[in-house]
Amino acid sequence: MDPATDATMPPPAPADAAASPSDARAAPAIPVDGMIESQTPPPKASTGHSFKLGIDEAGRGPVLGAMTFGTCYWALDDDAAIERDQKAIDDSKQLSEEQRSKLFRRIREDARMGWAVEVVSAARLSAEMLRQKPTSLNAISFDATCRLIRRVLDRGVDVVEAYVDTVGDPDTYRDRLNRAFDGRVAFTVAKKADALYKCTGAASICAKVARDESLDAWVFEEPGVVDRGFGSGYPSDDVCKQWLRRTVHPVFGYPTLCRFSWAPAKLRLREVEDKDATAAAAAALPVAVSAVKWDDGDEDAAVANTMKITEWATVSKKKDGAPARKKRK
Repeated sequence: MDPATDATMPPPAPADAAASPSDARAAPAIPVDGMIESQTPPPKASTGHSFKLGIDEAGRGPVLGAMTFGTCYWALDDDAAIERDQKAIDDSKQLSEEQRSKLFRRIREDARMGWAVEVVSAARLSAEMLRQKPTSLNAISFDATCRLIRRVLDRGVDVVEAYVDTVGDPDTYRDRLNRAFDGRVAFTVAKKADALYKCTGAASICAKVARDESLDAWVFEEPGVVDRGFGSGYPSDDVCKQWLRRTVHPVFGYPTLCRFSWAPAKLRLREVEDKDATAAAAAALPVAVSAVKWDDGDEDAAVANTMKITEWATVSKKKDGAPARKKRK
């Protein structure tokens, strides 16, 4: 499926048609999974002005919580004024959490600026990356980037320039984006684009604030799980490591806050599965994780795809222990 037109993404959170302008600039509720956006595009979008946008992501490294992708956009003829008025906007990693929150509010309150964030939950990341044919994190990132750009275009915004923080080789990534949008948008793809281009820096703030607020407001859906002492969610964080050790379930593994597909989570599950008493003690767990083996349906599927339906039915009966009907001569 063309990622630029992928319809599998959950729709944006609906805007309240009766909301006042002040409500439209209020702090948005961050979904567990899905897209949020400014209630309306900037006014100049409706008068045919050309726009630029930036794209950046947040949360690539953590083992806990969502990964978020942000975009921020404005009219080209507003560029100089926004550069002047929004001087504090920079790469979100260079800013404190308080600074980012204040700047995200300034972005929301500036009618010249539109924005959107896609939240990709830990559960969706795990599901994509643990499929029989895994979807790589880079592919997930590319698809999310395309969905954000497509969403802005679908709102009637004439995007002619896009500045994207690269995933992998910048030239290769730019060529993929050019193909996805048939050359409609002029893409600039660079390493550390969030520090080079104001619109990408603004996008990084949108993504990072949404990621932080998603983690802060997390509500566990698993019965009995109340431990919020997970720290930053990064696997290098000792607080997070201890949380992984405390929270593992003997059958279900981790809560949906955890990215099962991440190496630290896989490693921890393997460690506690080990029946060796020393390994179990080192993991500081009262129970060991139970290994589960699933029937491999690949062989049956491969055979079924090359058989006639009558032959498939015969094989199925043999597997069930029923005698197969003899063919007439």
